[in-house]
Amino acid sequence: MQFAQFGAGCFWGVELAFQRVEGVVRTEVGYSQGHLHNPTYEDVCSGKTGHAEVVRLQFDPAVCPYESLLAVFWSRHNPTTLNRQGND
Repeated sequence: MQFAQFGAGCFWGVELAFQRVEGVVRTEVGYSQGHLHNPTYEDVCSGKTGHAEVVRLQFDPAVCPYESLLAVFWSRHNPTTLNRQGND
């Protein structure tokens, strides 16, 4: 098994998309970067902590190569639209 982490705005929809991929065996949501230790969801959504919402995946690369995960990521995220989903 291998791990990957993606940040694509609000993590709930992104997590669901990855959960539906064959070969993904576990997902976890959380926060990356930022300056507040152990922020709450409300803290992060305030836009004042500097955190990004992320999804961490455990996957079987024999069933789901990393390139397939990237395809899911890019189908859910457009980096040219700054703050499209608000503070997430």
